[in-house]
Amino acid sequence: MLQPSFTPRDAFWVLGIQERANPMQVDYSAFWARFEQRLAEVQPLATGPDGYGVYFPTAEEDIVDVFGGMAVTPGTTPPEGLVLREVPAGHYARFECTMQDIGATWGAIFGEWAPTSGHEIDHASPCFERFAPGCHEGTEPVRIHVAVR
Repeated sequence: MLQPSFTPRDAFWVLGIQERANPMQVDYSAFWARFEQRLAEVQPLATGPDGYGVYFPTAEEDIVDVFGGMAVTPGTTPPEGLVLREVPAGHYARFECTMQDIGATWGAIFGEWAPTSGHEIDHASPCFERFAPGCHEGTEPVRIHVAVR
């Protein structure tokens, strides 16, 4: 059974790449490979070593802006071809999983936890994944943040 912790988060800014898509149909290997090609431009501007996958809501049903990048200071000038976005402040349910279990964890969050949790998902706010150094090797968990009201 999923047991999240609940945490308020201040707003923060991310710099990276994005594509508008149904998140269930994204080729994430290709998406993150595109980000890796721009990593040398993003890393020097980043406020820390963590990577972020952010799912910004859009007005289109089942379509989000899928974003991959790193946190930066507000007002950072994005290099050409990169995107700067604000992740607004909010209250989040935070789940932890391994890299291999990301898809299954997202499925369990929305398929099992959300309907019975007593918490309302804030669909107007983005959800995001935080990838700390070591998560690819399995020494640190991936932290999934789902905005709740």
